[in-house]
This record gives sequence, C-alpha cells and structure tokens, in this order.
Amino acid sequence: MSEDEDLTPEEKREQIIDSIISAPIDAVEKVYDEIGGSIASSAGGVLGAAAGVAMGGPVGGIVGAVVGKKAASKLTNQDGPFIAEGGPSAVGTYPHVHRAGNLVFVSGMGPRTPGNNEIPGGPVRDAEGNPLDYDIRAQTHSVINNVRIILEEYGSSLEDVVDVLVFLVDMKRDFPSYNEVYAEYFSEILPARTTVAVDSLPTSIAIELKVVAKA
Repeated sequence: MSEDEDLTPEEKREQIIDSIISAPIDAVEKVYDEIGGSIASSAGGVLGAAAGVAMGGPVGGIVGAVVGKKAASKLTNQDGPFIAEGGPSAVGTYPHVHRAGNLVFVSGMGPRTPGNNEIPGGPVRDAEGNPLDYDIRAQTHSVINNVRIILEEYGSSLEDVVDVLVFLVDMKRDFPSYNEVYAEYFSEILPARTTVAVDSLPTSIAIELKVVAKA
C-alpha cells in the first residue's frame, strides 16, 4: 500500500491544494522574464484562474484566489511601475503605482469610477464651466476605494498606507465632510496626512489623493 493510500480524503485534498498553490510560483520568474513587467499586472490573475480551474468546484475558487495573490506578489516584487487592471484610467503618462525599495508610491488618484469614468457625487463643473452642487462625501468614498482597488491588486492594502497627500478644490466647503469620511477608513491606521487647497484638478473632480504605502 502506497503512502498516498493511507491518507484520508481530507488529507488528500489538502495535499492537492498545496501542490497547486506551490506549482505556479515556481514558474513565475520564467513568466516574468518572458512577458516583461509591462503586462505582469495580469499574470497573477491568469495563474490563479488556471489553478482554480484545475482544482474545480468551490475549493477551486479559494485556491485560485490564493494562487493569484501569491503570484501577483511575486511578480510585483521588482522596483518599477505597475498598472492595475481594475483601477481608473489614467489621464496622462503615469502608472497607478511605482515601487522603490520597500515603498510603493500611488499616483494621484481621483474619484472617477473605473470602467465608465463617471464621477460619483457629480462633477464640480458642467461642460461650459459653470459650478455644480457636487457631493464631496461620495467623491471621497470613491477616491479612497480607487486607492484600495489599486493597492489590493498590487498585493498591498489600505492598512499599509503610511502617508497621504490630499488635494481639495474648495477647502472651506469640503474639508469638514471629507474629513469625516476619511476618518471612517484611516482613524485606526493613522497614516501621516497633508491636505492642501488647489485651484483645480485635471478633470472635473473635487478631490485627489496621493498615497505612499509599505510594499
């Protein structure tokens, strides 16, 4: 009788899961060398999906998620730029994240919704430049969520944030409400923070965040 035959069904399943989780990581460096850093942001998800399909069923979904996160983490341990598939589209030539050593620098992010570029809470001005009555709370929730999406796709999180630079187009009007929403996310994490007023931002938004997090 082989050693495998002595295992219970649960032990066999755990053995299969362990082998699936470890196998993709062995190939990640080869994948990185072949495809390069420019599209490495999606490779973790691809490897995770492959592992999930191989396992099948509800367990496959769990395994795929674990593999994807581990693979993405391995792929993104290099210094340099990273573009998140789920992040908002850029309005210039910049990545969502640039890593340098033990820190990741998130480019200035606004509240535009990934995919359709809509501004939750409405834009600050209409097409003719006339002021509109926008909702700074909705914009603040959305911009922090955009940062969260980008960090989590990279393998980091809001809990790893160490510094936040906030730009507001109307400090007097928006600071109190923005400050309350911000506290919902960061009152326990307590990263360093600076809030400044600016005349305008590149799109018709009221708030932008520039974030530094631990890698």
